[in-house]
Amino acid sequence: MSFRPTLSLAARARLSTALGASLLILAAPAMAQDDAAGTDQTVTLDEVTITAAPGTQTEGTESWTTEWMRSATGLVLSQKETPQSTSAITDAQMKDRNITTIAETMDAATGITVQAYESDRINYYSRGFAIDAYQYDGVPVPKDGAWQFGDNNTDMALYDHVEIVRGATGLMQGAGEPGASINFIRKRPTEEFQNEAAVSLAYPEGARIESDVSGPLNAAGNVRGRLIGVVDKRDGSLDRYHKDKYVLFGGLDVDLGDSTLLSTGISFQKTKADNVTWGGLPPFYADGGLIDWDWGTSLGQDWTYVDTERTEAFASLEHEFQNGWTGRLVLTHIRNDVDMELPWISGAPDRETGLGMSPWAAKYKGGSRLTSLNAALNGDFDAFGRSHQFVLGAMASNFDSDYDGYAVDTATLGPIGNIFDLDGRYPRPTFSDEVTTRWHSEQRQYGLYGSAKIEATDALSVIAGARANWWKGKESTTGSPDFEYSYDAEITPYVGFTYALNPTYSAYGSITSIYKPQIAQNEDGDYLDPTYGWNYELGVKGDLMNGALFASAAIFQTDQKDVANWVGYDETRLRDIYESIDGTTTRGFEAEVAGAISERWNVSAGYTFRTSKDGEGNRFAADQPKHTLKLATDYRLAALQDRLTVGGAMRWQSGTDSMDFASELEQPNVHQGSYAVFDLNARYGIDDRTELSLSVNNIFDKKYYATTGFYDTVVYGDGRSAELTLRARF
Repeated sequence: MSFRPTLSLAARARLSTALGASLLILAAPAMAQDDAAGTDQTVTLDEVTITAAPGTQTEGTESWTTEWMRSATGLVLSQKETPQSTSAITDAQMKDRNITTIAETMDAATGITVQAYESDRINYYSRGFAIDAYQYDGVPVPKDGAWQFGDNNTDMALYDHVEIVRGATGLMQGAGEPGASINFIRKRPTEEFQNEAAVSLAYPEGARIESDVSGPLNAAGNVRGRLIGVVDKRDGSLDRYHKDKYVLFGGLDVDLGDSTLLSTGISFQKTKADNVTWGGLPPFYADGGLIDWDWGTSLGQDWTYVDTERTEAFASLEHEFQNGWTGRLVLTHIRNDVDMELPWISGAPDRETGLGMSPWAAKYKGGSRLTSLNAALNGDFDAFGRSHQFVLGAMASNFDSDYDGYAVDTATLGPIGNIFDLDGRYPRPTFSDEVTTRWHSEQRQYGLYGSAKIEATDALSVIAGARANWWKGKESTTGSPDFEYSYDAEITPYVGFTYALNPTYSAYGSITSIYKPQIAQNEDGDYLDPTYGWNYELGVKGDLMNGALFASAAIFQTDQKDVANWVGYDETRLRDIYESIDGTTTRGFEAEVAGAISERWNVSAGYTFRTSKDGEGNRFAADQPKHTLKLATDYRLAALQDRLTVGGAMRWQSGTDSMDFASELEQPNVHQGSYAVFDLNARYGIDDRTELSLSVNNIFDKKYYATTGFYDTVVYGDGRSAELTLRARF
């Protein structure tokens, strides 16, 4: 790659001006604290003990923030020491709000938008870019954008908390879009015995049972286990929709000595969803008028379903060396399987008769398999009279997926009739017994990375690192030529700094990058270079209330370069032709506060503004809001012997337009105006071991589009729902 990121003088001036304003706003309380504390000007950065663990554990802390994370750089850093925008959704916040799904978790996260393509396929976006990969305990796992019916719906009962790093995260992620990375930190066996069970009743009709047993398995306490089970059955906002979910997890920690820990675990999740949809609802009548569908209207039929199975197994070896350095070796295997029959009903119905819709259907089976080996060495070293921190890592992964399609017998596709009378009884068509189309994908990835935190002065820390990635892949589809590609030693650099302004606040800046392979060829048949994303960020972070409350503000610019642009079709070679063009530029501002104002009061507040343009200056990602605001809080009342806690949440976003998605209809734009959704929650401690909680989401039953434009359809957001949970510890 010859591209070198630069900022114009005007852009640097805008960044400096905005950063200065942020510093003045957030530094005022700290200066007041300094005045009250006297004249002591000693600057002390946060001190975090270097550990081999993949993440801190928030369970039992009742905190809405984390002590440290390694998601951004691989280094063991507090959020204040990390020179990128970061967020965390902790165990306490998930329990306080009865959060059990990834979608609910992302709805609570600053800067993340949730976009449902249909009943069971959900995507997440940050800064206008799709989030196309997850991490589990820091191990990168690609998210299959087309087939992700199983890898985006893992139950949150398995995880202690979620760490989110916004911007380009190529140092740890490897490859992907420059929007954000999401790291799920698993629950681990506990040193003390604990036994917790929960029973929930839900509206729309549903119920949930959880069981979580953890603790030492022998008298010495050097063998510890954890067993988690979940059964969740509930209807959805869509008419006739129902999903059953079964989850089982077993984990084992074994101390092989005073300095070595073997950790193993396996989880299995099975979901069965009925009356599912494929895409959304047609937005327009045949005469061009916008349809106002009744709440819950669904094109899912009684025979449609999506069944998934997900198995995840891991084993890690963590060791602390005599010099204090730590090493971690992790082997992970993940298997996703899916079986589905889907309806596709498209068109523009007549306003009076409801006629004019065309039927189609599809049947798919398949799955993906990922095996990954990751190693990391963390430590500190002395140089130039100061102590510094480093990490060195290596990874190798093998990903394969195979999906089979079964042709529908078009003679068995009956007429739709009046779509407004369609009530799930459209007859099931016949599918072929043999596979008619097969999609195969394989990816081999190898990576080496390293980074270091250099303490340049008492106040200034510089973090620098780089990753080298080797990537080889193949894509094949029945009836089409195979696509094979490889990239050798692609370098993704990372550089950042933090500067302690005082004991409370620090300023930071960073330039981060990420690349993504492109399965696209130019006119000569050569594969295009990867697309690169660059993120420039300046901000300020603070630990308020003696570290109980984390605050941050940042301005950012994200550029994506060398993007494939379709130019035509080669009839001779039967392939598409692309050219490489400048991509997009996104600029924005983010601010967040999360943690405890007092022992009784937790808060989380996050605001994001972003604007995106393509290489020609046109608006990009119009289906993503320019502004988002998310607020959440809970407060434990002194009345009723400190047993009652009340809280609520609000998420607001500005208007959006239809996503840019080519289809046969090419219908007009659908605009969703700005809207807000409000939630309420309350918790009552019956005794020291038993509590009753109630959460009500979308309490005002706000009707809005969650997605517009996907194959020229619209998907409505979820209506009012409620959950009553009795949780007991034994």
